[in-house]
Amino acid sequence: MYKHRFISIIVMFVMFLTITPALASDTAERKMKAYPNPIERGALLTIEMPDDRTEMTVVLYNTVGKIIQTFKSSNNKISFHAPDISGIYLLRFVDKQKVVAVEKIVVKE
Repeated sequence: MYKHRFISIIVMFVMFLTITPALASDTAERKMKAYPNPIERGALLTIEMPDDRTEMTVVLYNTVGKIIQTFKSSNNKISFHAPDISGIYLLRFVDKQKVVAVEKIVVKE
């Protein structure tokens, strides 16, 4: 149990280190908004993006780096149901094959 949690934390840290340089050069990441956060299992989650980021890919990951779901945006808003398993998830925002933002989502019971 503890070994699995430790590995999860290491994976999240490595993902953070990999993504941070991309975020530093892009000011639009502050305009990404996912709400409500924290969210209850299965509840509707809404993501709003700036108007200049209408064609974006949003990827939902769990803490071990497994892709849970991928969304393609054709406007500046995406809505979907939160995972049925409580925990911490990451939303990665990709525009033109460049990671422009990462948002942490907490799914609670």
